[in-house]
Amino acid sequence: MPSEGRVDQVLAGFRGPLGAFRSALVNTTDEVRAMLRSRQSTLGSRAARVSAELGPLAAGRIDPERFATLVLDHHDADPAATRILEDALGVLTELADRGDRLAVVEVPAGASLYEVVARALAEIGRAFNAARAIVEVRAGRPRGGDGDPVVGPLPFARWTRSERRLAPPLVVALAGGDLRAAALAEFLDGRQKIVLVVEGECAPAPLARLVAPGTFVLQTADAAGLDRFAAWEGPGIAALVPESAARFVHDPAAGAASWDRLTIAHTPDKPPRRTVAGLSAAQQAEELEILRTLAARPAAIEPPAGAPAAAEAGTADPVDKLAAWLLSRVDLSDLG
Repeated sequence: MPSEGRVDQVLAGFRGPLGAFRSALVNTTDEVRAMLRSRQSTLGSRAARVSAELGPLAAGRIDPERFATLVLDHHDADPAATRILEDALGVLTELADRGDRLAVVEVPAGASLYEVVARALAEIGRAFNAARAIVEVRAGRPRGGDGDPVVGPLPFARWTRSERRLAPPLVVALAGGDLRAAALAEFLDGRQKIVLVVEGECAPAPLARLVAPGTFVLQTADAAGLDRFAAWEGPGIAALVPESAARFVHDPAAGAASWDRLTIAHTPDKPPRRTVAGLSAAQQAEELEILRTLAARPAAIEPPAGAPAAAEAGTADPVDKLAAWLLSRVDLSDLG
C-alpha cells in the first residue's frame, strides 16, 4: 500500500476510539467465555445427576449428557444457544485480533469506493450482530431460522443509534481517480468517521457536497486539522489530498451559520480542465463554487424602503422595529 505511512499517521490520531472499541470486543469475549463455562458446568452436573438416577443398566446405552438436555427444560442446556455463543465468541475474538487493521481498508484500482466502504462497515457490524445474539441468548430467545447468519455481517443501515456512536473510525486508502465521495453521505451518522487517504491527482473539492450542519468535513494536504476532526463528537469525513486540491475545514462547533463553520485555506489557481474520477470539469468547478458560496459572509441587510432612518430609530424597541418591518412587507389595501 503506497500510502501506508500516511495511514499509520491517521491511525495514531485515533488511538483513543480504536482502543475503546477493541477493549469492548475483548471484554465481551471474556463475558461470553464465562457464560460458556457456566453452561458447560451446569450441563456436566446435570449429566452426572441423570447418570446416577438411570443407574448401571443405562451405562453404555444412554448418553447422560444428551439425555440431560432432553429431559431438563432450561435454556442453559439449549445446545443451539451454546452454538450461537461459540460462534459469537469466534467472531469477537477474530475482530479483536485484527487490532487497528480492522479499521483500515484499501480500494482496488477502478473499484467502487461506496461498495468497499459499505462492506468494511458491514464487517465491523459483525461485532454488533454478535452482541445482539448474546443478549438474546441471555434472555432465553436465541435467534436463528431467518435465513441470515446469526453473527454474520451487519450493514450500516441496520445499525442502531448506539452502535453508530460506538463504531471505530474507518481509514480508506485509494487512488484519486476512484474518489467519488458524495455517495458516502449515508454513512455519516452517529459518531462514524471516515478518513480517505488519497494517492495521486483528485478532483479539487471532492468533499464539498458532504458539508452539512452537523458533519465535520476536512480536506488537508499535511494532516493539519486531524486532531480537531478526531475530537469532534459527531460524524465526520476527512481526506488527505494532494497539494493541488482545495484545503478547507467545516467545523460544526464553530458557529451557527455556514460561513462561521467553513474556513477555506486554499483553492486551486486555475479552473478544472479535464474529467477526474468521472467528474467533468464543470462538475468539479461546481464543487468549488459550493465551497465559496457556503464560506461567503452575506452583505448587511439593507433596511426596507420607507423605514425610519437609523438616527431616528436608534432608540426604538426591537420588537417595534420588527413589527414595522413586517408591516412594510405586507399589502393591507384589500382589508379596508
